[in-house]
Amino acid sequence: MASTLPGIHLNGARFSTKLNNPVMTERIPSPPSKCNPAPSKVLRRPREQRVRSQPKQSQPVELSKLETQRYRNSYFHTLCLEVLKGGFHRAFAEVFALVKDQQINIDAAGANSLVQDRTLLADQHAKLDRMKQHLTEAELALRIGDMQGVYSSRLKLANHFLEIGDLWLSDHFFQSCLDSALTITDDDKRVVGEAHCNLGLACERRKQFDDAAAHFEEFYALAKEKQWRTGGDVSLHSEACEHLRRLYTAIADTHRNTDEEIQCLIKTCEMAKESNDKRREGESSYRLGLAYERAGDSEMALQYLIRYMDLCRGYKDQEGLGKACEAIAKCYERQGKLDEVVHYLQMFGELAEKTGQQKAHCRACSCLGSIHNSLGQYSEASQFFGKAYTTARGSNDTGTTEATRVLYGIATAHSSLGPYAHVVEDQQRSAMGKLMEWKDIRTDLGVLEDVTEGD
Repeated sequence: MASTLPGIHLNGARFSTKLNNPVMTERIPSPPSKCNPAPSKVLRRPREQRVRSQPKQSQPVELSKLETQRYRNSYFHTLCLEVLKGGFHRAFAEVFALVKDQQINIDAAGANSLVQDRTLLADQHAKLDRMKQHLTEAELALRIGDMQGVYSSRLKLANHFLEIGDLWLSDHFFQSCLDSALTITDDDKRVVGEAHCNLGLACERRKQFDDAAAHFEEFYALAKEKQWRTGGDVSLHSEACEHLRRLYTAIADTHRNTDEEIQCLIKTCEMAKESNDKRREGESSYRLGLAYERAGDSEMALQYLIRYMDLCRGYKDQEGLGKACEAIAKCYERQGKLDEVVHYLQMFGELAEKTGQQKAHCRACSCLGSIHNSLGQYSEASQFFGKAYTTARGSNDTGTTEATRVLYGIATAHSSLGPYAHVVEDQQRSAMGKLMEWKDIRTDLGVLEDVTEGD
């Protein structure tokens, strides 16, 4: 008997084996998919509330052409436009020329130059603002013929850049101050003298001594003629003399030729004397005396060194007085006048000891010891070398201590040589006993001296 086959499902219909017709079954709906949730009902606010809650759109700001360019162009470009808009074409031309000159100098220096690391003037906003302020003031003063105002504005710029250390810009404006001062005719040329003084100082800062001398000499000539005085009752003539004295001293230091150095130092002495500053005059005389001594002219050296010594006595400079005595002693030594040498060296040693100058005192005692040793005065030589050795030990100067120790030993040996030779030549037993005793002690020279005196 054939087995009953299972029912066949067709499209969800199940057929009955007993009834030859499909039986429709109920389909259970599947749950909603998690990926596509059913849309929820959105609660909408009324249109009036939506419009009221929306932020108001800002109205577009209208900018002028200059304000628009301020955002697009560089600060330097904008500043130039503002200056030109104000009608200050001279100020624009000067600022633009300075920026251009700096760029040319940097390019000419080469790619490996250190100036390549400097910040360009066009990028230094504070300096540009300062120049804009004072250059426009100067141009306004120029329009009304106020040359004193032009000079004043440019002087403010020069002093400002000098204070912040920009010598390039300060020198430029100091030069422009002189150009402006030359057009002023109602102040007895005082601003001209001031401008020459400022330019002289600028050249001196750059070690351009010849140019500085030219400007200082112009200032000196005007100040001497006009006899101007400052608000503090300081003579500008004395100030000009001091500038020239300082400058001539610096020039003298650059000369290796003694004759050229002496010529500069003579001018230094003249300016110091004319300024009525005794201390400066003494310093200049001392330097000139040393220069003559190096040149071999001891007579002229003594003339200026004695002048220095007299000035030091006047303002009670004990240290300077000692320096003068030492230099004078060297001049007399060159002339072979030992009595004067000893006299001034003794003064030098006493002054150095009084003022606490240990090195100077040691030097004076060593010189005196050498002189007495060369003259055969060994006891005096030993005495001075002993003082030099004691002073050197107190100064903790190892080199000087060792040198004076040797000199002190030599002088002591020389002082004991005569008595020792006399005892050796004496063949008495007592003399030999004293000699053996002295060799054991080596400090009591009186043993040998007693033997020689007894003979």
